[in-house]
Amino acid sequence: MSNRSKHINLMLLSLLMLLTASAVLAAEGGHGAEEYTFMADWMPRLINFAIIVGLLVYFLRKPLRDMFRNRTETIAKAMQESKDARERAVAALADMERKTREMEAETRQMIAEAQARGEKDKQALLEEGKKVVRDIQEQIKTGTDVEVQKAKAELAAEAAILAVDLAEGSIKSTIGKQDHERIVKEYIAKVGGRG
Repeated sequence: MSNRSKHINLMLLSLLMLLTASAVLAAEGGHGAEEYTFMADWMPRLINFAIIVGLLVYFLRKPLRDMFRNRTETIAKAMQESKDARERAVAALADMERKTREMEAETRQMIAEAQARGEKDKQALLEEGKKVVRDIQEQIKTGTDVEVQKAKAELAAEAAILAVDLAEGSIKSTIGKQDHERIVKEYIAKVGGRG
């Protein structure tokens, strides 16, 4: 316990003893059958009260003054802390609102950039798709041209074979045995004359 607390406890104990003594004296005085006057009845009580009040004022004046001063300082400090906390809260709220606005602006910018990139990528994909289609069409055309040339060559070969077959059949039907023997003899003569 601090000295101040001990001092206050001692004063309160003294006050309690004085009040108890006053009450005992007042109770003993009321048992008699005689009637008291103001001076005899109330004057000691008033004197006791004045003494008690005087002692209370004397002993409790400084602790009460200190208590009220401390209480006032505590209240003033609490009010200042509350004011400081409110100012910090207002500053934090303003900071959060500023950050929220910045984040919204950044979000809008990111969305705009993403849309622009998406549009650019879309155009690039469309161009790439058109190029692929042109390449495929060119390959198909080239392949078709090659296949047509092959088919023409095959048809020409087939036509030549058919023409030879037709010519052979036509020759066979028009050449008789005598013509055949004559052609063979002429051929042998030519081959024999060379050799």
